[in-house]
Amino acid sequence: MDDGLAMLTDASKMFLFLAVELSLLFLVISLGVSLIRQRVSDTKIQAMLGARKGKGYVIAALLGSITPFCSCSTIPMLRGLLSARAGFGPTLTFLFVSPLLNPIIVGLMWATFGLKITLLYTIIAVVVSVLSSLLLNKLGFERYVINAKEAKRSACLVNYSVPKATIQS
Repeated sequence: MDDGLAMLTDASKMFLFLAVELSLLFLVISLGVSLIRQRVSDTKIQAMLGARKGKGYVIAALLGSITPFCSCSTIPMLRGLLSARAGFGPTLTFLFVSPLLNPIIVGLMWATFGLKITLLYTIIAVVVSVLSSLLLNKLGFERYVINAKEAKRSACLVNYSVPKATIQS
């Protein structure tokens, strides 16, 4: 019984530690993205990530591969790219590449499997991410991205009335 309680205590401590750590990390990255958005204009972001001939996809893949964290950096950066109206395809490339090629994963793969396997994994991850982004862009999936301003406005207009239950006697 004491072992179960000790395990529960350890798990609770780990949960609290991770919750605080990830929350702080998310806030710091969000602040960093906000500062970058203040310094770099939306038109410059649009020009970089909306570039023709695949340049925007390459830049997005590079940007996604240097984000060293999971969703703690990906989500705030994605939100920043979407609100800056960066190209939809390159934005998706960033979203797909970010968790696949962060420096920690690449470093661990290199140490574990060697350079050849790591390069193969990197190439496959980038190619699949770019092809998926191109396909979703061609299919017009941008229409499914919700504009934050419209979402706030429509949320206020939703009718939350509950239909009256019929009473049967």
